[in-house]
Amino acid sequence: MSVSSPGGYEYQFVETPHERYICKICIHPCQDAYLSGCCGHNFCKSCLDNTKRTTTCPFCQGKTFSTFPNVQADREIRSFSVMCTNKESGCEWQGELNDINYHLENSDGCLFEDVLCSNGCGKTLQRRYLTSHVETECPGRFVLCHLCYITGPRKFIEGEHEEECPKLTISCPNKCKAMGITREDMEAHRKECPLEMVQCEYHSMGCEERMLRKRKRNHEEEKMEEHLLMTKFKLAKTEDKLTYAEAKLTSTETRLSRLEVMMHQLIHTTGSSSRFIESEQWSSYLTNLTTDVAAITQTCPVVMKMPEFAECKQRDVAWYSEPFYSHNRGHKLNLRIDVNGDGAGKGTHLSLFLYLMKGPHDDELTWPLRGKFEVTLLNQISDYEHYSVTVTYGNHTPDKYAGKVTDDDRGEGWGRAKFIFNQDLHKITPTCQYLKDDCIFIQVSKL
Repeated sequence: MSVSSPGGYEYQFVETPHERYICKICIHPCQDAYLSGCCGHNFCKSCLDNTKRTTTCPFCQGKTFSTFPNVQADREIRSFSVMCTNKESGCEWQGELNDINYHLENSDGCLFEDVLCSNGCGKTLQRRYLTSHVETECPGRFVLCHLCYITGPRKFIEGEHEEECPKLTISCPNKCKAMGITREDMEAHRKECPLEMVQCEYHSMGCEERMLRKRKRNHEEEKMEEHLLMTKFKLAKTEDKLTYAEAKLTSTETRLSRLEVMMHQLIHTTGSSSRFIESEQWSSYLTNLTTDVAAITQTCPVVMKMPEFAECKQRDVAWYSEPFYSHNRGHKLNLRIDVNGDGAGKGTHLSLFLYLMKGPHDDELTWPLRGKFEVTLLNQISDYEHYSVTVTYGNHTPDKYAGKVTDDDRGEGWGRAKFIFNQDLHKITPTCQYLKDDCIFIQVSKL
């Protein structure tokens, strides 16, 4: 530490400087010596500045006081040997006054000088203890996580990082007996954990029971007859809808044919198509035709096939389904799938969102939309191990997702940025395969 300002040098000199080098104001060896023209004594420049340069000599009181820099005295004073300011702490260094600042401030200098921790923890300690502190004691030192091998400040690694380290072994939240499960593998474990609560495989058929996974097979065996009845009823309803849709399609095709004949007849009679377009008959047919087309659009539950999966992934484009309805004369929606993920799921998950659309029955419906939709990624090689999530339009869902669409044909997407992990989507087991023949199937059901 410097003890040389203001005034003269306050270091401990090995040999006492001669009196001619002593400032007659501060009584220390001069720093930036100035020589008096009246009495020949030396003064520190800063000491003279503090006297405000009066016209009287501060030592001999001579009235013809004048000074000039004493360069030779400065050079001689700075060559005197001094002791380290940390002598009482144990430093035995002696050297020229010129070198003491280097000795005290250089990183290889005085081991007994007080310095701040270079990691920025705020601690002050002698330089001789700095290396040990920085490497083994400092809370701000960088350390290596022995599990995932990332480096960071010790406070972070031993604090926040432990709450997120993917390689840390944690206990199953279901309190099963599985051991050695890392955080990154926990989600996969829960898909196999015997104590995880799961839905019945016939949930989409109407079975609402939930049970421990280890009891699932017993449940399915015990309820086999009920499940078969549910499936039979669901198939019957689906067949009725298909029959109704086919009839509507046939009726619409017939009406289109009749409309085409009428148009040709009217044009032939009037010689102008514009009069036909303006006629009430045209407006009536157009209204009825629009209603018929809307009527054959699918209603929940619907199953949609997304083809050309690899091309969508390579081009990084979203896929949109054909429109469908929440129920007969209900809310019109469609489905968007981002195979490369969106938002929080970018690059790690397949993302899936539902979009409300302008529909022919909007004025008859209650807004905003409230309710739940079950979105299911179907297993293509067996009738179980499907992957389902629930998309809820609740009281806290913003209107831009659940409100009536007025400005555009479609609102904003509401769903799951992290619908399914990429590795789970692409997995293939003897009983499960979601992606097959470059396509996936998604079922949407209104709960």
